[in-house]
Amino acid sequence: MRGIYAIVDPARVEPIAFTEAVLRGGIRLVQIRAKDGIDSTTLIALVGRVRAAGGIALLNDDVGLARLADGVHLGQEDAAGLDLTALRRGLPGKIIGLSCGTPAEARAVDPALIDYVGVGPVFATGSKPDAGRPIGINGVRAVVEASPVPCAAIGGIDSATIGRVRETAVPMAAVISALVCDDPERAARELVERWG
Repeated sequence: MRGIYAIVDPARVEPIAFTEAVLRGGIRLVQIRAKDGIDSTTLIALVGRVRAAGGIALLNDDVGLARLADGVHLGQEDAAGLDLTALRRGLPGKIIGLSCGTPAEARAVDPALIDYVGVGPVFATGSKPDAGRPIGINGVRAVVEASPVPCAAIGGIDSATIGRVRETAVPMAAVISALVCDDPERAARELVERWG
C-alpha cells in the first residue's frame, strides 16, 4: 500500500459522491470513518466503488462489518479492548491497521497481526478533536524508524504540507479535511501529483 489515503466521513460529506470524486482524482486507498455507524447497503456500495477502481476499502474501528470491506483500521484504545490474535484469525486475508503516535507504540506492533500503522497527528487537525498533540515531521520519522510495518502519516496534511511529509520515509499519507471542498476530485489529483 502506497500513496494518498483518503478518509471518508459520512458526517461531513455525501459518502458515495465524495468517494467517486476522490477515486477519479487518482486515490486508491479509502478508509470509511463512520463513527455513528453506516448502513450495510451504503457500505457495500462504497466498497464496490473503491474495488471497481482497483482500490482498497477499509473501515474505521468497525470489526463487525470489516468482512464486507478489505480490512479495518483501529485506534489504540479500540485495539486495547480486542484480542488481536483472534481478530486476525477472524479476518483472514484482510488488512488490519493500527494508530501509533510514538516510537514505543510502533515497536510494540506485532507484524503477524498488524499490516500497517497510522502515524500522527503530524500537524494540528480539526477533523479529529481527540487526536492529541502534533508529533511533527521528526515524530513521523521516529515512528517510521521504529515500526516493523509500513506507515501512513495522518493529521493536518494538505497541499501545503504534503511535500514535507513526502520527504520522510513514510509510504502513505492519509487526508481528510484537504479533500472536503468544492472540488474533491481536483484536490485529490493535486495531492496525488504532489506525492509523486
